[in-house]
Amino acid sequence: MRSTIKFILAVSMLTCAVQGTYYYNSTFAKSVMAAVELALTNIAQSSNADPVQLYQLFDAGKYTDTNGALAAKTMTILKSIYSGTDLNSIQYNETLYAIFRSRGVCVVKNLDCTGQATSVYRTFDGSCNNLNHPEWGMAFRPQRRLLNPEYDDGVSSPRIRTTSGTGTLPNPRTISNVIHANKDTSAALDNKISLHIFQWGQFLDHDIISTSVSTGNNGDELSCCATNPINVNSDLCVPIYVPNGDGFFPNGTCMNVPRSAASLDGYCNTLTGARQQVNKITSYIDGSNVYGSSAAEIIKLRDPVSTAYMAVSQGKNLPINNDTSACTLTVQGESCSIAGDSRVNVVPSLGSYHTLFVQEHNRIVDVLKGLGWTDQEELFQEARKINIAQIQQITYNEFLSWLLTRDVMNQNGLLITGAKASYFTGYDSTINTDIFNDFGIAYRVGHSWITNQMQLHTDSPETSDSKDPDMKNIEDVYLNPHMLYMRGRTGASRMLKWMTETKCPRTDRVMEDGARNKLFLKNGVSFDLAALNINRGRDHGIPPYWKYRTNLCGETLADPSSWSSLTWHDNTTIDLLKSVYQSPMDIDLWTGIISEKISTLIVGPTLNCILLAQFKALRNGDRYWFERPEPEGFSLTKLASIKSTSLSAILCANVYDASFLMPQNAFLAVDSKNLALPCSQIPKLDLSPWSRLAKRNLDTDKDERDSKLVHLLLDILKEGESFEEKK
Repeated sequence: MRSTIKFILAVSMLTCAVQGTYYYNSTFAKSVMAAVELALTNIAQSSNADPVQLYQLFDAGKYTDTNGALAAKTMTILKSIYSGTDLNSIQYNETLYAIFRSRGVCVVKNLDCTGQATSVYRTFDGSCNNLNHPEWGMAFRPQRRLLNPEYDDGVSSPRIRTTSGTGTLPNPRTISNVIHANKDTSAALDNKISLHIFQWGQFLDHDIISTSVSTGNNGDELSCCATNPINVNSDLCVPIYVPNGDGFFPNGTCMNVPRSAASLDGYCNTLTGARQQVNKITSYIDGSNVYGSSAAEIIKLRDPVSTAYMAVSQGKNLPINNDTSACTLTVQGESCSIAGDSRVNVVPSLGSYHTLFVQEHNRIVDVLKGLGWTDQEELFQEARKINIAQIQQITYNEFLSWLLTRDVMNQNGLLITGAKASYFTGYDSTINTDIFNDFGIAYRVGHSWITNQMQLHTDSPETSDSKDPDMKNIEDVYLNPHMLYMRGRTGASRMLKWMTETKCPRTDRVMEDGARNKLFLKNGVSFDLAALNINRGRDHGIPPYWKYRTNLCGETLADPSSWSSLTWHDNTTIDLLKSVYQSPMDIDLWTGIISEKISTLIVGPTLNCILLAQFKALRNGDRYWFERPEPEGFSLTKLASIKSTSLSAILCANVYDASFLMPQNAFLAVDSKNLALPCSQIPKLDLSPWSRLAKRNLDTDKDERDSKLVHLLLDILKEGESFEEKK
């Protein structure tokens, strides 16, 4: 009882002390901090310290002073008690895991990778992929940087000052209105690509990066637009105040934007340098959006009876999430979905991709069972390994080969060459695979591919207009799974067909109205995605655009302060940039790269440079990359099979019937080089190399051949003996 009272007292004092230190920096607050340290020490010395309470105590310490003194003190005490804690024991305790990870703070030091060194299968949380640095690429690691951050105070304050230091950067909403608004009524389409480019881009993003966001007490959403100065002026908020006369938002509108959560150094120690942000999922391309980023998550996602399979509901659809706050439900009887990534409900097209790869996992299990695999855990793990390999293959061989071009991929050693079986020999254990913070901002180029509407494929031609019941405005489907329930719960497959048949908006600086004005529209309140992108870059201390051109990409600029230095922008765009920015040296990274003109590349040269840096690291630093030899990878025969697969093959295997006309490359529009063929003619993933029946048959055949050979030799010897006798 006494330790419980101490615990409650410490939590209360800690909260008061932290708020006092943050907002008032009073002598009283400092004295309270000293008392808190004493209370923490008393709890640490208690023989019956409750681990859940201790982690809750750390959770209460999320509001720390700039130097993180309280967090450091709390974690020092926790580590003194939990110095021998095994990460797995935390992972499999759902309550403890949720508390420990709720702030996205750190990983346990001294991971034991003994068993993982020879394991055929990767871990769920990314640990022990790199045996020399087991924490690299793990979930809840600090994001790293291509360029050093530039905070206004050098440590944590968002970048809002101009380069000259004489003023503030333009309002993100103003930049959005001037640079990123679509002045036309419809999107300019890229006639060469399908909407699968957009959706794969988002699906991939949710496999490799998810930045933790600051929350209030008990995980509640912060009220950053409230009149309470403790909320508005705290280090936890970066609200966007919409200028008067906006034209869409009423005067006085404020967009509620909490800051991305600050990270510790990955070992539960306070960072000694500038503020870093947390990636709460694994950085590897490992299907974490399908399978989750912890052992605790996958338990919820697997079928509880036939554990080789992923759980489904109502046929082959995603399992139901009983937490109704995970999405917006507008029709009785419908449910939010649950998947390996919590953002599964953001748009129905994303939900259809999650559905597709759960179906593909279960299809692979069915085939492997028919090939002699029997153990449930082994079936699950092998199907997961094959599914991940297909995601890697499609990402590099199809998606990136279009986005970066095959020539650029080839020049940088990233091209996966056909189905010819050959191993990748470029694995480098010195490469840190933690995701690049800068990449997380730059990769939002995909937001220019968002359409104003989403639609379901219909078997009979119908007019594609606003009266079409299968067409919805994008603002009506955010966080709403209704489209997946339409037409007899066939929405996911019909959505996938629609993306195959629909062209993607062009890569440009323009964002559609449904995303730029009506993002997450609910009860008349919405956001501007372009403004959020700009704002988030400043929150993270991302340096201005020009520094990536020079310091990262090696471009020589005679005078970066001159508007003539913007050689990758057309005159119209330069004039627009001039109208909002004081200097070209102030241009935000996202605005700068997304407004670069496109020549022979699909994206501008600066974004190309950033993408190359990230996707080199993700391939070269992954010990379980699918092109590596066994045990981490595959045999040459199995590898050749995986290299022959494609997004079209997976769609045909799970969604379309044999007669459906499918482009050979689902990412590209049909033309003379990308013919539409019946699904029956699209090369499928050949799983026969995984057959254990075949192995047994081969062994039997070999025994039979050996037996016949022995009998033949005996017959010859007998004939020889008979011949000698006759002589």
